[in-house]
Amino acid sequence: LLLAWRFLPEISAILTGGTPKLLLLAEFTGESNEELRLRAEAAQAALKPFNIKTRITASENESEKFWIMRRESFNILRHHVHHKRTAPFIDDIIVRPDQLASFLPKLDAIMSQYDITYTIAGHIGDANFHIIPLMDMSRDDADDIIEELGAKVYDLVFSYGGSMSGEHNDGLIRSHYLPKMYGEDVYRLFEQVKEIFDPAGIFNPGKKVWSSWDYAKQYLVKR
Repeated sequence: LLLAWRFLPEISAILTGGTPKLLLLAEFTGESNEELRLRAEAAQAALKPFNIKTRITASENESEKFWIMRRESFNILRHHVHHKRTAPFIDDIIVRPDQLASFLPKLDAIMSQYDITYTIAGHIGDANFHIIPLMDMSRDDADDIIEELGAKVYDLVFSYGGSMSGEHNDGLIRSHYLPKMYGEDVYRLFEQVKEIFDPAGIFNPGKKVWSSWDYAKQYLVKR
């Protein structure tokens, strides 16, 4: 409630101008507050031709509320949305920053094919994004949606030479895409390493190598 109170100026702006589709936070470094102000104003001026609404925060306290919102976005979804759960099965994709103008519209077109509410948060500087869909996992078609949508998004990422796990890991839900991302020759090296250090296959079975969608979906939480 206290955090919401701090966002009263932004709520007023939303009521008059609509909810922004994307919020980008940029930080600047410098030797003095004056240098920081000049750099922020220069960036603000450079964005004017794009008709983008910008705002320079006046204090650390003012900017901190935006960082809190960024850090807590996943927990807010997880704990305050009823009858659906966060299902980050396409989390952590990454492409090159100079590809975003082409990549993001195609990503949006794929996501729009499904009746899913989702958020995107991440790091625009290195084009690493965390997509968090909200899903009713008790639906009969939940498994099919995860399989189809995941494959479409990752095929798009791979077509740009990107990675499906730029920051975290592959886990059960993504490991079976590794041969497609790295190619069969490199993937075979993964298998050889596994065979050397874990010949019995007892450590993290189904992850990194010898994985499959049929194996992974056994561990989907259906609630």
